[in-house]
Parts: sequence; structure tokens; C-alpha cells
Amino acid sequence: MKCPFCGSENIAGSDDCDDCGEDLTAFDGVRPSTRLEKSIAKDALSTLPGSAPICLGPDTKLRAVADQLALENRSVLIVDAGKLVGIVTERDLLFKVMGKVQDWETIPVSQIMTRNPDTLEFGDKIAYALHKMALGGFRHIPILHEGRPERVVSVRDILEYLAEMFPNAVGIHESNP
Repeated sequence: MKCPFCGSENIAGSDDCDDCGEDLTAFDGVRPSTRLEKSIAKDALSTLPGSAPICLGPDTKLRAVADQLALENRSVLIVDAGKLVGIVTERDLLFKVMGKVQDWETIPVSQIMTRNPDTLEFGDKIAYALHKMALGGFRHIPILHEGRPERVVSVRDILEYLAEMFPNAVGIHESNP
């Protein structure tokens, strides 16, 4: 197999390139050809400008979760004993709570959270995040480090990465404010 990053020949079925060390497992028949494709396939999630997660316990009441989402406008991770057990987004509140729950002060978030959300690790490639998000239909993905939530990457983070990486392609120029 020819490495899509450095062009070096590798033994068919190799997981990593012998010369540059890049992960080859994601390229079963896929060969990135443009700079954009190569960047998305090569760059790890650690290069994205993600943010530290807001973590709350499963017994946290919906009002407190809504207050956090109003302040940060992103997701809230639900953690129990240091382990990620769920995620809640503004869409969860909109579709699962609005008009259906009368008393936000007494209902624990565990009743509406998405349990056992898909996760990735810092070393995983941006392409993996895009793939999981597209297949799952979600806009936030928790990033774990040694099994603990360390960051949340959103579609917005990926778009910011693309805009910074390829300013000419998205019409951003140095002279424009």
C-alpha cells in the first residue's frame, strides 16, 4: 500500500506507514488528494480549538443544566465517578423537555440525557470525528484522555479549523477585518 502522506510503499495491511508513521487504517481504498483532504485525514483532534467540557452529575436538575447551556451554548457532559455516562445539548432540551416537562427544578438530567455517547481520543483524526458526527447526526463529540472527558469538539470547532487552515478557500483574506 502506498502511503497517502509521504508516498512510501508499505506492506499491504500495514496499520502505520513504515517511513512517516502515519495511520493507514482509515484509508481502505480512500486516497486523499487535495490539501484539504490530507489535512482532515492526517491532523489529530488535538489540533482543533475545542473547549474544556462542562461536567455535571446525573442527579443535576434540568434547570441547572439549562442555565449552563444558556451561558456556554454548547453541550454538557454528564459524569459519574469520573466516568462519562451521558451528554445533553440544547437540542435535547428543545425536543425532549420543552412543552413536555413542567417542573424543571425536580427532574434529574439522567432522565433526558443521551446515554453512553460516542467518544474519541485526542490522537484520533479529524476525519473520524466528521464521520461519527455525520453518521450519528450530532454536532458535539466528547474527547477522552485516559478514559476521562477532557474536551468537547463541535462542528463549529471543525469549521474554525477549516477557515484558519484554508482562508483563501473560504474567502478570508488578511486585509479583511
